[in-house]
Amino acid sequence: MFKHIGRPYVALRLLIIVILLGTISLSLPQTAFAALSISRAELKGTQLRLDGKGAKVNANITVDGTVIGKTDSKGGFSLQRSPFSSPTCTISVSDGLTTTRVTLSGCTPTNTPAPTATPVPPPPPPPPPPPPSNGPSAPVQLAPADGASVTMPFTISWSAASDPSGIIAYNWQLSTSASFAVVPQQNSTSGQTQDIVSGVAPGTYYWRVQAVNGSVTQGAWSATRSVVITGTNADSPGTAVLNPPKGATAFHPMESIHFTWSAVPGAVSYNFDASTDPNFPVATRVHFDNIPNPSYSIVLGDSMPEGLYYVQITALNANRISGIPSNKVTFTLSFNAPLPPAPTPLQPANGATVTLPVTLTWTDVPNPQESGYVLVVSRDAGFSSIEYGNNQITGPQWSITSLSAGTKYWRVLSTQGDSAPGVPANTAWSATRSFVVPSTTGMGSLSLSASSPFSGDNDLLTIQLTGPAPANGAVVSLTSSHPALAPMPATYTVASGFAFDQFWFKTGQVTTDTLVTLTATLNGTSASLSFTLQPPSLKWLTVGSPLTGGVLNQGIVMLNGQAPPSGLTVSLTSGNPALAGLPATVNIAPGSPSVLFTFPTGEVTANTTIPLSATMNGLTVQTQLTLTPQQPPASLELSPTTTGSNGSSFGTVRLSAAAPGDTQLFLTSSHPSLVQMSQTAQVPQGTTAGGFNIFVGTVTTTTTVTITVTGAGVSRSATLTIQP
Repeated sequence: MFKHIGRPYVALRLLIIVILLGTISLSLPQTAFAALSISRAELKGTQLRLDGKGAKVNANITVDGTVIGKTDSKGGFSLQRSPFSSPTCTISVSDGLTTTRVTLSGCTPTNTPAPTATPVPPPPPPPPPPPPSNGPSAPVQLAPADGASVTMPFTISWSAASDPSGIIAYNWQLSTSASFAVVPQQNSTSGQTQDIVSGVAPGTYYWRVQAVNGSVTQGAWSATRSVVITGTNADSPGTAVLNPPKGATAFHPMESIHFTWSAVPGAVSYNFDASTDPNFPVATRVHFDNIPNPSYSIVLGDSMPEGLYYVQITALNANRISGIPSNKVTFTLSFNAPLPPAPTPLQPANGATVTLPVTLTWTDVPNPQESGYVLVVSRDAGFSSIEYGNNQITGPQWSITSLSAGTKYWRVLSTQGDSAPGVPANTAWSATRSFVVPSTTGMGSLSLSASSPFSGDNDLLTIQLTGPAPANGAVVSLTSSHPALAPMPATYTVASGFAFDQFWFKTGQVTTDTLVTLTATLNGTSASLSFTLQPPSLKWLTVGSPLTGGVLNQGIVMLNGQAPPSGLTVSLTSGNPALAGLPATVNIAPGSPSVLFTFPTGEVTANTTIPLSATMNGLTVQTQLTLTPQQPPASLELSPTTTGSNGSSFGTVRLSAAAPGDTQLFLTSSHPSLVQMSQTAQVPQGTTAGGFNIFVGTVTTTTTVTITVTGAGVSRSATLTIQP
């Protein structure tokens, strides 16, 4: 279940839409992004250097609104821009989700005069700003004709706009009014002069389009055309039937609200929209997409507007064509929403004598919440001496493994979101029930964390008693049918007052599946556990992929379990040995669960996928390696170009065009014994530059080192001077 908490984040396909057509939108599956952090913000002369991490992966990084590069697949970045200046020496850095202000090191503000003892004449006034750009020309709509009747999906098209800086995108809007007061649908293209419209209710609509130039300036809107949508055609999926929300019609902020709807034949996903406006304007609606199944739950945070909400569902087919939206259902969001009755205790029977573990059950509330039940167990009926409590229970039951002897009292309530910002909305407590834990104890059960472990695994054995251990502890006798395969201590003491304990043990080695039985005895009572111990087997094979062809690669073979004292030999096979030269075999050392190996790759002229496999004891696991063509470097820059003994420098490799994928280029040094650096530099996908660190040793005389970067047969070099 995906939760939306607080105001949803604005996420659209292009920066253009973010600038102009912001909407509340979430796409599933989502990655929980870490906070954007800057580790280096430096201005040397006119060259900006910006390093950071925790950003949205594969996202544009902007400085004061200007894109300067892109993050890598882990949300990191190392970017440079020249020329660059900042009068205040403070810049705004954003990944589209998070914006942070940082101060540039090495920068002197130009808008603050330096202190001086004598008056100086004021600086000359700055030159006037350049005249604002008028933006690109307005497109001219081509189809459908003004006032035409159409069925969905249908294509809208327009003429190409013009601008000296080029056209990078078009934005279009669809509205139920000619004034575009409400916009229920909008989209953007990456320069294409047509798009497909689907996913709205039949009726009369108005549409317009605008162009965006290479400076991210939006032009004027086109003229407005109308179109009459009469229904759908064969390319459209059907319409879902949306059911009322589960359990209630009014809900609290932070309360999970559950929806279901009918499955639509041919649908591969669904969109979910909620809004306080029945027209679902994109600027204010709550939108979730890529929902795979006909059910969904939302949580609206404390900051969301209270009031009546409308909900609708839209089905999408494999071509991303949307059907007509479902019927609308409503619910009310309010801190004062009615609370359901308290849960009713069910088991154990009131006053019953129980053995541990004891499982307490109760009736579900109409709208049960994830981690929503609160359970307390007390030594007294007034609940002044709480022995056990849990406020994160999902589902109407909970098992307690250890309690002291005597009569216990318990009750439960449900939390249904918030009754005020940060204040839980709790039901009343249930009626109080009691049960009795006896003072005598015996063996209850044994269990393993892995029900069928592999040789060499560490497994966790759980001992459960039927009652609390006495004052001196409970001494449990343990035996194993195969002591070499599942070694057990002769006895294990469960501490006083506890009925539950655990300890780890390491399994031995077998060559075939072997049945092992463990037995525990206490006070004349016994419990046994049987499990099958398996020999080590292949778990997976992985390699670095995608990778630039020609780069030395690494792979890992992973076992289930660990290798025996004699080790294990694994056979490797490549679908193209010339491009992926796997070793014929790799050896996994005794007691190890894996082995790391390296292998050469070959150059390719187009993206090439190669099947790879590992085989051991008749079992084969597979993976794929994708090699990408090398890219020629355009330049290599070092900063600084002079350093001292044991100093460092930073290299920047630039390409003439944005990298089509993460691209590695080869690095070499004329003094490898003096210079430490990686063997490759990576230019992240969609960017033109990548960086690498250089560390130098000690010199007694001034020494010049040549650093060279190579790719696609092209080499670029730069020199680094090392001074004593």
